[in-house]
Amino acid sequence: MVDLHTQIREQPRDVLKVIARSMDIRANEPEMQAICARYMSQIPLADGGRVLEVGCGNGATTGLLMTHLDPAELVGVDPAPGLIEMAEETFAGEIRASFHAGEAARTEEPDSSFDVVVAHTVYSHLTDPEAALAEAHRVLKPGGRLVIFDGDFATTTVELFAGDPLQAAVGAIIRNMVHAPFVMRHLPTLAAEAGFTVTMVEPHGYVQTASPDYLLSLISRSLDAGVRAGDFGAVLSDGFKREAQRRVENGTFYGAVMFLTLFAEKPIAV
Repeated sequence: MVDLHTQIREQPRDVLKVIARSMDIRANEPEMQAICARYMSQIPLADGGRVLEVGCGNGATTGLLMTHLDPAELVGVDPAPGLIEMAEETFAGEIRASFHAGEAARTEEPDSSFDVVVAHTVYSHLTDPEAALAEAHRVLKPGGRLVIFDGDFATTTVELFAGDPLQAAVGAIIRNMVHAPFVMRHLPTLAAEAGFTVTMVEPHGYVQTASPDYLLSLISRSLDAGVRAGDFGAVLSDGFKREAQRRVENGTFYGAVMFLTLFAEKPIAV
């Protein structure tokens, strides 16, 4: 099964709405908002700075960037025109924000035109991260900053004990929703090879117990994708969903993912 985000441009409107809802849930969770506040507050941006948000989706993270960075201008690009339309609707009254269709590896932006490039949960879905890094290097001004935030999705767990059958639902997430679950482990080397100076890699523990709306949404979407692909039947899928919900209701649900932020700089030529 292929990560559907690698084919996001071809997804129908109803699928995009489900993806957008999951983005909204994640962006509005107190745990994720705290993580975003932590890493975004460390992004240096002078007055009048320009920000490029790669993979902006429906704009769920854009609002957090606008709050914490306060840019003079933010340009969001995403390969899915349907998600771009949603972002434009959300920020219709914000003159500093604009959006257009574009790829991480082909943003259609001029050389050396941005102070900061941000990619929030994008690189785990890319088939060619090297091309995306080269594009970020091209559009950044000398001295500009690249900030990549993503999950080390290979660490994802819902296990309560060894052999917990619900962990198989995590396998469905990796199979159907994440193209590169190990990418954050390789990015420091890849970024250096692309010409960046990596200044920091910061970990963020993400745990959900009492109100695991985002992980429940991710589990549900990945199981549905598995059923559509014929990997397993609806009875098994429904059983996993019921078990996850049962654990929420009786207070035993546990889910965790390690997220990481990579900070890098485009060197100033001497």
